[in-house]
Amino acid sequence: MSRRRDYDLLRVCSMFAVVFLHVAAEPLRTASGPLWHFANLTTSLATAAVPLFFLLSGALLLSQEQTADLGALLRRRLPKLLTPALVWSGVVLFFLWLLQGRETALSQLRLIISTPVVTPYWFLYALGCIYLLSPLLKRMADALSAAHWKYLVALWVVFTLGISTGKAFAPAALQPLFTVNTVLNLNFVAGYLGYFLLGGWLARLTRLPPRGVLWGIACADVAVIAAGTAWASAAAGAYDERFKSYVNVFAALLAVVIFLLFRSYGENKTSGRLLTLLSGLSFGVYLAHPLAIELWKLVWQRLTGGGLDSVPDLIGCFLAVLLSCLLGVLLAASVRLLCFPLTGQRFRTACRESNLFALAGKRRE
Repeated sequence: MSRRRDYDLLRVCSMFAVVFLHVAAEPLRTASGPLWHFANLTTSLATAAVPLFFLLSGALLLSQEQTADLGALLRRRLPKLLTPALVWSGVVLFFLWLLQGRETALSQLRLIISTPVVTPYWFLYALGCIYLLSPLLKRMADALSAAHWKYLVALWVVFTLGISTGKAFAPAALQPLFTVNTVLNLNFVAGYLGYFLLGGWLARLTRLPPRGVLWGIACADVAVIAAGTAWASAAAGAYDERFKSYVNVFAALLAVVIFLLFRSYGENKTSGRLLTLLSGLSFGVYLAHPLAIELWKLVWQRLTGGGLDSVPDLIGCFLAVLLSCLLGVLLAASVRLLCFPLTGQRFRTACRESNLFALAGKRRE
């Protein structure tokens, strides 16, 4: 099957961005001067990565007929998500046991239903819930008219993005206006589910805005997020990431514009060998990178005698984490017993697209 270049490229770029976001998290909270401003500007762009993952999931799943099949959900889609999530959570708990002791690991294990073992794994919890709803959402999406799609998106923009953004920036006296009643709300389209549905709608658009307009909005939005974060952090005396929240209008607008830009440039093109390989490794890298970051921090301190104190340090640590994850996941995908538990890919698929056998096969061709 041919693969869409725009979707694969979005997945790979989002993977890179998520790794950078988490490597830069500590400097954003502890550094100052050029390092802080560099990290702030680059993460202002990278903040669209997680919304883009949800948009991609909606665009792909709501366009596939098999999404409505309950058997496909239970036999294939959920195991591909849950098995690697549980295995990697176990790996993290094992290292937590080694580094912080038995009681800390067991305490984290008791909370695993409600609290991920590492913060970035919250994405797996949100995506799992969306997967459970996906057969119903697929049937609903197929029956929606153009007007109903716009109405659905408008509900999410107003009652999720609008209320969340208003609550983040409104003065204390106006906060009650943006406090949602626990009963009288629209939970069905709240939060990240809205991104999933939005992705399905964006994938159906037949006329895209001009590229110049999209580029202008993207650049302006990144500038607003970076400048707003700098202003809010200076006012608070500590790092303030309200402008980078995934459920405010700034991050959502940036994700939408980037999604449409990638569609505009790559929708009718197929992925090449390298892009297919990296796209296939992306989920495994997402799962591996939190642990890799912690291990590389220890290594970095021993090598340099300090933390991430400069822009080259930040870039070097990011590349070390990214390349080690890519190599590790590539090797894991090349071992039949490890492939599915660590990457969520069937070994046969990995041999065709994203492991050492796939690389060897391409060279033979």
